[in-house]
Amino acid sequence: MFRGPSVYCPRPAVRLTLSIPGWQRATVERLEAIATQVGLAETAQPGPRGSQQRRRFVARLGAHVGRELARELSTRLAVRSRPGSAPEQVEIAFPWRRRGTAEAFAREIAGLLRDLLLTRRRFVRLVADAAARVGAAEPGPSPELAEPHVPVIAVTGTNGKTTTVRLLAHVLRRAGFSVAYSSTDGVYHDGVLVEAGDYAGPAGAGIALAQPGIDAVVLETARGGILLQGLGTPSNDVSVVTNVSRDHLGLHGIDTLDQLAEVK
Repeated sequence: MFRGPSVYCPRPAVRLTLSIPGWQRATVERLEAIATQVGLAETAQPGPRGSQQRRRFVARLGAHVGRELARELSTRLAVRSRPGSAPEQVEIAFPWRRRGTAEAFAREIAGLLRDLLLTRRRFVRLVADAAARVGAAEPGPSPELAEPHVPVIAVTGTNGKTTTVRLLAHVLRRAGFSVAYSSTDGVYHDGVLVEAGDYAGPAGAGIALAQPGIDAVVLETARGGILLQGLGTPSNDVSVVTNVSRDHLGLHGIDTLDQLAEVK
């Protein structure tokens, strides 16, 4: 679950990663029948077994299933999908407001995709039963995301983030401002260490913004935090991207420079 904006959604979102070996092995005829049943026959073609087209088909089907489930719950939901980082994975993402409901919704999307492939029950009946289970789930808490009350400078990039954060904080302090910043070295308030450790993510943003009497914050925003938890604030006033290079590929499903640039 993302606590803040992410590459998937500008709001807190859920990312559901599904393994799809059964969909990759299924016959074209079987998947065409499923596409017809759910209403995708004219806009999505399964493609050959094990192909990228097959992955895109399942991803699109997953998003469609999520939207139909939301419609059954009398709500509109921006459900997005994409092929996953592994050859037999797809990812489905949607925004959330209450944790319990969102987790139940994600479980039901996975269950609907399983049942569509393994059973012959009517899609409308499957969706209705799934919606009833989501509706009965305990809603749970709302996202906890720090709301900025001072200007926010967010710094990302492959190299030089921590140095840039320190430099910006120093410039602001010399200009007479009280500044908190978060980085891989910890969280600092006017040059004094508040919390030691790697805080280049949402946790560091929350601690920095909680410091008393500050006029601005500078936040180091690393790839790992973005991909695992989302951004630490809903927005920022200044963005700094130091560079985007191939130094850290192969982590968290980011294998190409284009993927890394999208995240940054």
